Amino acid sequence: MASLSGDPAREPKPFVNPYKNLDLPPVAFTLGKPPHRPLSFSGYASSFAVHHPSQKDTGMSGISGPMPLRAAGDKKEPLTFTKTDNVFQQYVDGVTNVARPGFNTTGREVELQVNAYPITKFPTQNVFQYDVTIVKVGKEHEAPPPRARKLVWDSPARKNKYKQILFDGSKLAWSCISYDDPHGVLVDLSAHPGGNGNGNTPGYRLIVRKSKSINLQVLEQWLLKKGPFDERVLEAMNFLDHLLREWPSTKFTPIKRAFYDQTEEGHNFDNTIDIRKGFYQAIRPAMGGRLVVNVDSVLCAFWRQVSLISLADSFLEKFDWGKTAQAMKPKNVDPHASFRGYVYSPAHRHIWNKLKHLEVKPVFEGNTVNRTFNIHAITTQDAHTKKFKWTDSATGRERDISVFDYFKQKYNKTLFCPQLPVVEMTKKDTFYPMECLHVAGLQRYNHKLSERQTTDMLKMAVRRPQMRFGDIVKAKAKLNHGQDPILQHFGMQISPNMLVTKARLLPSPEIQFGGNAKISPQTQGRWDLRGKKFLEANKTPLKSWGVGIIKQGRGALPVAQAEEWTQGFMKQYAGHGGKVVSRPTIMELTGDTAEAVYRLFMATGNNAKQRPQLLLFIAPNKDVMVYNRIKKSCDCRFGVPSQVVQKAHVEKKMPQYMSNVAMKVNAKLGGVTCKAVPRQSDAMHRPGSIIIGADVSHAAPGSFAPSLAAISVSADQNGAKYMGSCQTGDSRVEIINEYNMKEMLTPLVDEWTKTVGNGRRPQNVYYFRDGVSTGQFAQVLEKEVPVIKDVIFNGSGDKVPPKITVVIGNKRHHIRGAPRPTDKTAGDKNGNALPGTLIERDVTSPHDWDFLLIAHVALQGTAQPVHYHVIRDEMKHQPAQLQNMIYNHCYQYVRSTTSVSLFPAIYYAHLISNRARCQSADEFVEGSDESPENSGPKQGGPKPLLPMAKNETRNNLEMWFV
Repeated sequence: MASLSGDPAREPKPFVNPYKNLDLPPVAFTLGKPPHRPLSFSGYASSFAVHHPSQKDTGMSGISGPMPLRAAGDKKEPLTFTKTDNVFQQYVDGVTNVARPGFNTTGREVELQVNAYPITKFPTQNVFQYDVTIVKVGKEHEAPPPRARKLVWDSPARKNKYKQILFDGSKLAWSCISYDDPHGVLVDLSAHPGGNGNGNTPGYRLIVRKSKSINLQVLEQWLLKKGPFDERVLEAMNFLDHLLREWPSTKFTPIKRAFYDQTEEGHNFDNTIDIRKGFYQAIRPAMGGRLVVNVDSVLCAFWRQVSLISLADSFLEKFDWGKTAQAMKPKNVDPHASFRGYVYSPAHRHIWNKLKHLEVKPVFEGNTVNRTFNIHAITTQDAHTKKFKWTDSATGRERDISVFDYFKQKYNKTLFCPQLPVVEMTKKDTFYPMECLHVAGLQRYNHKLSERQTTDMLKMAVRRPQMRFGDIVKAKAKLNHGQDPILQHFGMQISPNMLVTKARLLPSPEIQFGGNAKISPQTQGRWDLRGKKFLEANKTPLKSWGVGIIKQGRGALPVAQAEEWTQGFMKQYAGHGGKVVSRPTIMELTGDTAEAVYRLFMATGNNAKQRPQLLLFIAPNKDVMVYNRIKKSCDCRFGVPSQVVQKAHVEKKMPQYMSNVAMKVNAKLGGVTCKAVPRQSDAMHRPGSIIIGADVSHAAPGSFAPSLAAISVSADQNGAKYMGSCQTGDSRVEIINEYNMKEMLTPLVDEWTKTVGNGRRPQNVYYFRDGVSTGQFAQVLEKEVPVIKDVIFNGSGDKVPPKITVVIGNKRHHIRGAPRPTDKTAGDKNGNALPGTLIERDVTSPHDWDFLLIAHVALQGTAQPVHYHVIRDEMKHQPAQLQNMIYNHCYQYVRSTTSVSLFPAIYYAHLISNRARCQSADEFVEGSDESPENSGPKQGGPKPLLPMAKNETRNNLEMWFV
């Protein structure tokens, strides 16, 4: 009865960031008191407050509160780094790295192949670094566009003048040759294939000035622990980073450190995007005083190279240019409108948002323009109404001409869809009909993928270890390091053989349930819930609860089926130890969702003569807006735990599904599923410790919705229960500011002190942080950690602040490990490493305490380890103490019958931050169609989230987010 996914009872998914936590339902809350008016049930005296849904949340949306502030008293300038975005960024001034205290000796040794190749030789001679300046002749004060800079650098004039030189595409270049000419070289692009060929292209001057000499030996000295880390090491690594990618960039399409072959066909899932396979490579410092090249197989979504009409038809799902043109017409002309007098249609705004900045090329019979353009806007005028000044070459007279007539007269082309809006380019006074433009080259699709696109992409990404490592070997062959002329010139050599490392298979804990029942999952990483009672059942017997059947169209679940499923759920929950003393109020819900929640809440309370303890909703589909409205009402208006289940699952009446729903309901009502019992007495967190998890989630690319900072805080001595809080922050800012941290953490620490610490503040703090890059480790230590210690220390009466251990958990990396296909003792039936596999050597840091842990069973694809960095450890753990503790806690995830890949405190922070989209004071609707002309960060900063209602159910202090 173990769940294949670990959580088949997932609720309908609200708006989530496609690049983070694709499978995690969103959640969030803030502590506070919403505006209210008294309301009581008939026959039941009540003092609780309810906000009536007829007010449409307008009263709550207007809640004002203090805005998030930056860390007070922080006078230091933000840390800045070079262009390289790699593991070297953590070695900066101000960061005291935690040295590796040793190695874990528990469990048994296993061998894994790791997708990294040792660099057997790298250049140690001095390399000259140059500053590159490219200016337009006569307009030296203007910065030339990136396209012109690339053409200048790729020109024959540059190649003849500056040979064997690397360029980062921006301002830096490197060479073993010393160039001292201060005058540079003049480049004429008029005859270049990328120029316009009419002699009007301006000349450019390229100047390469020597700025410094880079001593590559300092990197070797640092790797061998014979020299310090300083800016010289970072400069050396920056050079090697560009050296490695120089030759592949000439053969493939580069996107950061990944490369894609244009000659290979993409997988066309729909008419808008292609999914293409590529390969990734990056240099990493590693143990043993060496560097390795991490090679991996990657996927990326690209724009399909089709016409803009085809894209517009697909985005609007019209598949008829006439209907597309009609949908994109402005609604009306309004002189009081905010932009050019037009009120844009939703379809027009949607297409503009999608296509803005896209690089396109003219494609039509008779075209003489051999260049690409970037889209600036989709105008509101079609080819008939858009006119411009044009000089007739036959008469020499200037006149107004429409785009339609211009194409007819100049190219003898009759536009077949002149009703579509004309496209304006970033090049001044350049307009084209949509039908004459095609997507140019390989361009990454940077928008949020649809649910179907995401599903298709994930299916393509799922490849078992033998297949994935086969792809990596093929990628290594394509990179062909042995024949790379740039590497050969500079003297770098990379081994053709993949690394094999000695890892450890840690002992798994026992899982304890109610009645002191224990099971031992061994290396399976999963267990069966049948016959097991929860470690802790709901505190208060479930008496007042309701079930709402949401009716939308003809697909609503019949009441009789809902009653049958509810009866089965009650039996299943009771079998797991749940306390249910009354049948629920069951009713059909129609109309406005907020009003429907209100009716169910009132009917449930009136029937039970008691404030509702739980509202359960049976949804006919995965309508995001309905889900969001339910959660917003239950959390912020009524303060009642809620659970949404899918009609399709209810109809199947599977006991396993009911058990999984029971786990979630039990947690929301104050219970705990199980706890891990470690094999070693010291392999759990220290006594008197509080565990804090934190994450910051960001909106989809292109959206200016605020980022959401979330924290989870342990709520029992076992670290199996958690509380949570969330608040808005500045868009795209990863570090949690002082105000938000204090606002979120203070009430939760106070609650921990009352219920877990028996009146005493925590003596130890485990802070698990996700979402920060290596370059931001210092900011976590400088800006977040002092606030945490201050919140806990204030009012404690202790003479010394608590000790803190800070661990960064990161899944956004490309290291993979798997046993050899012939080794059956280190892997499962799919070829994946077993749960508990710990990688500490060969691909980890040469100086600091980091490790990779596979804590879960990968039922599909290749297991991805979590990369943990210990950046502060005031508790002075031995490796086995901390590493085994992290692994053991992965068995305590409250809504799963499997161990999970990520430390639960971080996992819960993900859940909290994602669901905060339901709690927003603004209605952030997915795919908002605000005009790109007016889009951007909002004035005054982000609004705080709506506060969760407080009452005797204590919903805001339980696990409402699971």
